[in-house]
Amino acid sequence: MTAIARSAAPSGASRWRSWGLIVGLLMVMTVSHGIISAGLPALDSAILEDLGISRGALKLRETIFLLSSGCSGLLIGFLTLRVQPARIVHLGLILLAATLFTYSYATSIEQIYLLYVLLGLCFACSHVVIVVLMVREWFATKRTLAISIALSGTSIGAAIFPNVTVAALEGLDWREVVRWAAIVPLVVLPAALVLVRGGQAAALADEAGSRPAQATAPHLRRPLALALLMMATFGTFFASTAFLLNLFLYLQDIGMNARSAAMGLSVVFITGLVGKVLVGMAAEKWGTNRVWNSQQLILLAGALVLSITTPAFAFLGLLLLGAGWAGCYVLTQVVIADYFAGPRLGQYTGAFIVFEAIASGMGVWAAGATFDVFGSYRPGFYVCTALIAVAVVCGYCFRRVMASTERETSA
Repeated sequence: MTAIARSAAPSGASRWRSWGLIVGLLMVMTVSHGIISAGLPALDSAILEDLGISRGALKLRETIFLLSSGCSGLLIGFLTLRVQPARIVHLGLILLAATLFTYSYATSIEQIYLLYVLLGLCFACSHVVIVVLMVREWFATKRTLAISIALSGTSIGAAIFPNVTVAALEGLDWREVVRWAAIVPLVVLPAALVLVRGGQAAALADEAGSRPAQATAPHLRRPLALALLMMATFGTFFASTAFLLNLFLYLQDIGMNARSAAMGLSVVFITGLVGKVLVGMAAEKWGTNRVWNSQQLILLAGALVLSITTPAFAFLGLLLLGAGWAGCYVLTQVVIADYFAGPRLGQYTGAFIVFEAIASGMGVWAAGATFDVFGSYRPGFYVCTALIAVAVVCGYCFRRVMASTERETSA
């Protein structure tokens, strides 16, 4: 069983190993999440032409992936009771390489759907459940910062792989591009074996019970808080994923060429990269819930600009969307981890990952389906913007309810 509590404070060597772990997770997420979430969608135009399918049918692929990654997150939450998270990360890289190689030979959308089930499992092998558990195992302090840095790998990968993919398509068939991508996880595997390891690193006395104020029972007795957290999470993930996974096609629809659209994706994720680290530092100073609310407002502003934008103002919307989503993505996970802190954190976090995946899957499919109906992404994006506004209100109310709960607990 994976250890959750440690009895000794971290030494200097342990601190170096702890931050080495974060570097390793950052690298794995850059490759795994970057290829799946940003590299493969940049192939959409080529796949649509090759297979002769509608955008709605293709985007159902992402819905299947998101549901698979969510369910896999729950499975992995239970699996970590018996298997070290580090081993799950290593096996995920091997599975990703095999799945990508098989993907390059897909000849129908049904085959792609099946492969995206496996890609969901690959994604979950280095996703939030793993990161949260390993950070709480290895770090006694600065956990929010450590989580935010590790999760920045998603933004780094998303900034790199769309441009690499579009450039590669100029000289290669999309199937050849995927075959080259299958090599990348195997290239980083040796470094991951060295950096991402299990072991005793930090004293997590709060997980062992020395910080009863963080126990889940007082929070779970407040159904309103849980309902508000779920509503805020649903609106954020439904809308953000709808924007992000349709963004490459949307930017081309409003007048950008493929290179400019790929650059737009890079702007979102480079902004997200910087934003994730900054919000981690800000949350350490001003509190997670307060910074989380401010990031929701930035996300709302980005959604509004993008929904009504022209190419001249698109990059402003992309900057705001990237900054807002970065903070919301990271801090939503931290808020959930704080809310469910305790010995069954992996299982609770995994269950919430399923909920996030359902919301995300519905969002990306709905955006593609509304395009098929209206011939434009704008109607769907208007709905997404309204959902983010609801999430902002729910997030603010959640913060007020939690503050009231903490006052009652400390009284």
